[in-house]
Amino acid sequence: MNSSNQYSRSDFFKSAGVMAGAAAMAGTGAQAAEGMPRESGPELRQLGKTDLRIPVVSLGTAPAQDVNVMKFAIAQGMTFIHTSTSYKKGVAIKNVAEAIKGQRDKVVLGLKITWAPDDDAAMDAALETLGVDSVDIAFFNIHKADQVRDPKYRLGAERWKKAGKFRYIGLTTHKEAAGCLKAALDEGFYDALMPSYSLSMEEEFLPIFERAHKENLGIILMKTHKNLTGSEFEVTPHYLATTGVATINRGVASFPDIKKLIEASKAPLDEQAGIRLRESAQVSMTGHCRMCGECEAVCPQGFQVADVVRCSDYYLEHSEYVETAYETYRGLARTPSPSACGDCNLCERACRNGVPVVHHIRRAESVLT
Repeated sequence: MNSSNQYSRSDFFKSAGVMAGAAAMAGTGAQAAEGMPRESGPELRQLGKTDLRIPVVSLGTAPAQDVNVMKFAIAQGMTFIHTSTSYKKGVAIKNVAEAIKGQRDKVVLGLKITWAPDDDAAMDAALETLGVDSVDIAFFNIHKADQVRDPKYRLGAERWKKAGKFRYIGLTTHKEAAGCLKAALDEGFYDALMPSYSLSMEEEFLPIFERAHKENLGIILMKTHKNLTGSEFEVTPHYLATTGVATINRGVASFPDIKKLIEASKAPLDEQAGIRLRESAQVSMTGHCRMCGECEAVCPQGFQVADVVRCSDYYLEHSEYVETAYETYRGLARTPSPSACGDCNLCERACRNGVPVVHHIRRAESVLT
């Protein structure tokens, strides 16, 4: 916000995020009371206009958690699980299938669609791997706003939904996320939005979340602990107080961390801690990629610059994602290199967050090839 508005970032958060979100929490708390294991389990919230009630902290499976860890999470009330055939070369979805065996009725399943919206064989193969006839909500994995607007996604969603492959459709995105979310809202057929998100992005995203809330779309946050080392549990109540947020979806690799995450979801909101966390988020994100895609847009070679930077800046910095860095980098259609890139530095000059883009390109070329 500029100074002419006489409106600080903390003021913006309080009015647009925490207050509305806290009011929503009060309402959903009463709805969640019936049948909820209140002593140990997390609160349940309605996912937008769906009839799905999901826990406020839920399980992402990109790190391919151990089957027993997932079973423990389910037993503790983390009953929404999101997975993909692409995670850990298919290991993650197989682990999910084993973890939910015999207790499908206890979980809400989310599946990321990484294939074309007319590829029935890929959809059927994913469901077969999970050992289910359908999932509760499927998410198109799209990272360009123009692609979100392609009518083939609406047609694919309607066809698969009619065929009983899933009940609801969502969008997950971690690149050009703001543009993709706005496009999804304009399209009008999505039931939920699942963006990569951190506190450092709230000024841009809160108006989008407000609109989604008004239109009754559920919001699932992912990658919320990015660049928040040391405060990943403390920050949980602040995410959950944000307008429209139904759950934080993240990989949790150990029994103690599952308990810590559930306990954090019940912690009271501390405004002073919120101010400190926001300040630290802004500092910690300086020089780190937000996956806005602006570097990619100016690349004269058409390289997937943002994906390369993500591999170097995010995946290589988290031990549980190092293998993902290799897989993602090797899966890119074309990658920049010292010989192909040249010295234009347009990507780095386009970055508003001060990311050393060229350094990450060279690092990826050196480490990941």
